[in-house]
Amino acid sequence: MLRLILDRGSVAIPSESMFLIDLDGRKPAPDVLREAWNHPRVRLWKLAGEPPAIPAGLSREEAYRFAVSAPFVAYAEREGKTRWGDKTPAYIGYIDRLAAIWPDARFVVLVRDGRDVALSVMKVPFGANNVWAAARSWAGAIRRGRQAARRYPDRVLTVRYEDVVGHPEEEVQKICRFLELEYNPAMLAIEETDRTKVTEDQAGWFTNVWVGITTDAVGKWRTEMTPHQRQVFESVAGQELRELGYETSGASASRSLAPAYAVHDAAMRTVNFVRLRLVQERGREVRQVVKRKLARL
Repeated sequence: MLRLILDRGSVAIPSESMFLIDLDGRKPAPDVLREAWNHPRVRLWKLAGEPPAIPAGLSREEAYRFAVSAPFVAYAEREGKTRWGDKTPAYIGYIDRLAAIWPDARFVVLVRDGRDVALSVMKVPFGANNVWAAARSWAGAIRRGRQAARRYPDRVLTVRYEDVVGHPEEEVQKICRFLELEYNPAMLAIEETDRTKVTEDQAGWFTNVWVGITTDAVGKWRTEMTPHQRQVFESVAGQELRELGYETSGASASRSLAPAYAVHDAAMRTVNFVRLRLVQERGREVRQVVKRKLARL
């Protein structure tokens, strides 16, 4: 939602890039540029032609920055814009790296009640597969976002999803001021956005955005989560919920079921890997995904 809002303004934001996790910064800049330009996620942007040549006389740091910026720059130029951004949730764990590559970059951390997040991610083949795993994942991301805000207080803005959908004009204006973007009321009409802005293989996961900005998805956990699920979530991530101003019941569930939840999540991740990476995507990103998994071991 926020990506489409900002993209309707003066900044171009393509679909998730992911390639910054996969690149080997030790390689020469021309190799980095070639890998970035041909990354499976970047190919979905349908950039024309070959990557640009790296200008002569750049330092190693400057050449690397040019290489990893090139796909974004090309995408923005195609959209008739000079500024670009990125919306990749996985990058919440790589803020230090991104801040070093782009010293002028600013970061918007969009947070949402983790219980509503859990209800969403458990329905898609790339997220946590039960409420315990969803709570662990969400709480970890919240902690990393808060750490980034402490390290870069002038470069990180934390915004609540509930505030954006409840007071879109006020909140988007605040975001635009932080990003030094000109605000236009038309930015809020995301239901009028060209639907090709969402890649074809992900279109079924983000149907709600075409309804427009609405509060309908706020607090779904109140009616769609069982009491036990709420207790499990709060047992894992209650502190993070409270720190962000979300109400909690104070109830907790036994931690004895944690191993069973972990086994279930791991088993379903294997099933979903086959379903998503091999069947739906036809192996498009298998090598990169396996490499990421091995790096976390």
